[in-house]
Amino acid sequence: TDFPEFELAITIDRPELYYDFLQKDWTRFCHDYWKNNFLEHHTLSQKRVTRIYIGNQFCHNLFPKKKLLFQVLEKALENNLAVTLAFTYIRDHLLEEIDELLQELEVWCQSREKEAGKDQEEIIVNDWAMPLLLQGKPHLKPVLGVLLNKRRKDVRLPYKHGIGNHVDSLAENNLNCGFYQDYLKNTFDIQRFEFESCGYKVTIPDGHHSLHLPFFQTNTSQYCTLYAVCRYGDRGKQKLPENCPKYCEQKVFLYPKHLKMVGRYNSLFGYDEKILWDEKQLQDYLEQGIDRIVVNVSL
Repeated sequence: TDFPEFELAITIDRPELYYDFLQKDWTRFCHDYWKNNFLEHHTLSQKRVTRIYIGNQFCHNLFPKKKLLFQVLEKALENNLAVTLAFTYIRDHLLEEIDELLQELEVWCQSREKEAGKDQEEIIVNDWAMPLLLQGKPHLKPVLGVLLNKRRKDVRLPYKHGIGNHVDSLAENNLNCGFYQDYLKNTFDIQRFEFESCGYKVTIPDGHHSLHLPFFQTNTSQYCTLYAVCRYGDRGKQKLPENCPKYCEQKVFLYPKHLKMVGRYNSLFGYDEKILWDEKQLQDYLEQGIDRIVVNVSL
């Protein structure tokens, strides 16, 4: 298939991948990424990855520590990779820490601008405090994240009475309203939106936007359900893990196979089984205005 031109990115969203990225040369990392996920012969694997997403849009405990983050950023710079930093919700006690980190990132970008000609790094906005923290930091460009690009998406929707035959009616959301896009642009300078392939066709608004595939988020809790089960044996006893033991490195919630969903760390994810194998779907999205594909297959 002759796809319209697009940028290819992969998601590096947890400690295992941060360290893997640092330890391997970039060519080997990409080779292993595709091979380990059984996609070494897929069309996407034949295209050069030019951007990485660093961080996690759903769990703040999976964002890299400061020293590790800047090591990853330096290696990305060495390999001429563009970077999008993925932040999730911002808890009140983390506001000051994140503000300080953003200030350091702004300084880092300024210093690298002269060295490498880099102008801006993208920052995923999944909390309305983030655009305020980004004010006065012109080298950090806001992008609307998955948690704020809200829509009904769940692998169980086709089984729900009254919805199963009308899933296509969910194709649009508030971002398809021009005045809302204008508001985001004029108020927060947000002009790129992160979409997910979520099992039904999504209508992409005008503009330049990203599409995450093949996994999509359906539920996220700031109080980790997986931690509650592993720590207390009861998913209802959810507390904020202050020193997270990273149970999610080895454990997940499993669901009936036909649902094609999994519980990982503090979220539920569905799997869009068609998007990787139906090239017509991918082409339709690219023709609608998607100009970046973000692969998160290693979930």
